[in-house]
Amino acid sequence: MPTAPLSEIRQQTCRQAARDLLAKVRVETPHEIDLEVLAFAAGKLLIEEGGLDSAEGRLVTSPGTGGSIRVRADQKPRRARFTIAHEIGHYVLHPKVPHDREHTAKDFTIWHDATEEAEANVFAAELLLPEFLFRPRCRERVPSLAFLDGLADEFRCSLMATAFQYVHYTNEQVAFVVSEAEQISWIKRAKEFWPMVQRGKLHPHSAAGERFTGKAGDTGKMVRSPAYAWLINFENDQQSDIMEDTRLLEYYGRGITLLWMKEELGRCG
Repeated sequence: MPTAPLSEIRQQTCRQAARDLLAKVRVETPHEIDLEVLAFAAGKLLIEEGGLDSAEGRLVTSPGTGGSIRVRADQKPRRARFTIAHEIGHYVLHPKVPHDREHTAKDFTIWHDATEEAEANVFAAELLLPEFLFRPRCRERVPSLAFLDGLADEFRCSLMATAFQYVHYTNEQVAFVVSEAEQISWIKRAKEFWPMVQRGKLHPHSAAGERFTGKAGDTGKMVRSPAYAWLINFENDQQSDIMEDTRLLEYYGRGITLLWMKEELGRCG
């Protein structure tokens, strides 16, 4: 059965907890987001590398003595930072002592379910890309995954988390879609993005559909796709287009798509 969605109230609680931790150590710039300092401030947690085989990260704590966050040695720096932030999130949001939990790459793709993994991901995104630093950088820029790559580099964070934060804080009419094996896994729409995005199997006329079936590679930029390939109630509209930028993330085994309404669409249906 489908899992209930993570409520907006709970998401805000997770974000506020991250902001409170950043305020505790007086972070003022992206480069001051020091995870060793933040982990220790959160609960005397020490960060260690290596010693993991199948897991990406592990959180171990004991009553009154702090604990450790362990990350797999071969993770790329941006992913490792998100892993660490995710583990800090569990410690802050889910005060079950002692902790002893491991996390795989799949856990970092759960963002909308009413689960502790989604809560830790929302916390981690806000910790690494906090609103007061991130929102101003989203203004007056053409949406694209390449633009998000630049933000991810500046904040030293994973692209998945950067896209999630971008859609949450931008004023552009965008939506973020995550797909797996030709099926849409989840969708996040910006407040200004009014159409409903189709669920289920990717449409073969979308760039994402072509990517998963091997007909085309990553778009590498925003391209025009027929609106009916993505949006509900546009099935009979052969004229309207939507901008799409799709990429396959081999590490996660998932495709990500950034949709953008460059021009206003007629309200169908």
